[in-house]
Amino acid sequence: MPDIVVGVDGSEDSERALRWAAAEGLARDVCVRAVLVWASAGPPRSESRPPPPTSPEHPRWVAERMLERVVEKVRADMPVARIDERAMFGPPVSTLLAAAADAEMLVLGAKGMTSGRRTLAGSVSLACTHRATVPVVVVHPSPSGDGADVDRPGPPPEIVVGIDGSSASIDALRWAVAEATQRRAPLRIVHVSPDQASGSPAAVLNLTAVRAEIDGRPTLETTSDVRFGHVADQLIQAAASAQLLVVGARGGGGFDGLLLGSISSQCVMYAPCPVAVIR
Repeated sequence: MPDIVVGVDGSEDSERALRWAAAEGLARDVCVRAVLVWASAGPPRSESRPPPPTSPEHPRWVAERMLERVVEKVRADMPVARIDERAMFGPPVSTLLAAAADAEMLVLGAKGMTSGRRTLAGSVSLACTHRATVPVVVVHPSPSGDGADVDRPGPPPEIVVGIDGSSASIDALRWAVAEATQRRAPLRIVHVSPDQASGSPAAVLNLTAVRAEIDGRPTLETTSDVRFGHVADQLIQAAASAQLLVVGARGGGGFDGLLLGSISSQCVMYAPCPVAVIR
């Protein structure tokens, strides 16, 4: 099975993303590649002593040490997780996408190094969700504050998936079904219509394609939820206590679709839990 790639930048959110990915890697029995992208050139350096700050080697040295520290912290708590480290030079978005081209998924933190701003969600994470050819998971602090609800005692929190009847949302449902089955978590299927006069959204939840994805899985607990109002707001509210919100990269199944650049982007920026955007 392909690896999971995680973008790391030394921030708390990227460490949280690495922990989430490491737990996912253990569940899937795959390796996690922790990738830190840096943008100043310099030859490799084998010495442990840092080069002078004015040296062109210094940014590479800082990047490698930063990556080592984050990975060591996660390994200390999850010693059986398989984590490879890779510091790469280049533009952040294209370098991460190239590293994840053959991956199971790309995982990113919701915020970057700049305190008080959703740096990654406003730039790298959103750009990756627009351009990636694999599922992208953006990890926010979970309702419990640690981003790892799957490991909490007691029944696992539900996974929420937004559908609109489009083929992209069925792909998202298919991915969510597999994830919920693996995690033994309940799955809530949510459709949102802008207003009650826009048709019969309940029909969307009874599509043959939807039933085909959940039938034959007797151990999977599913519920259907039809809502009215602003699509992103309703999906975010539905995921208030979820461990994961799943949306398709593009929608448009006759209703207010889950269009990347609007609905999906708002979920990536403001959801209270990790968000998976599925191609």
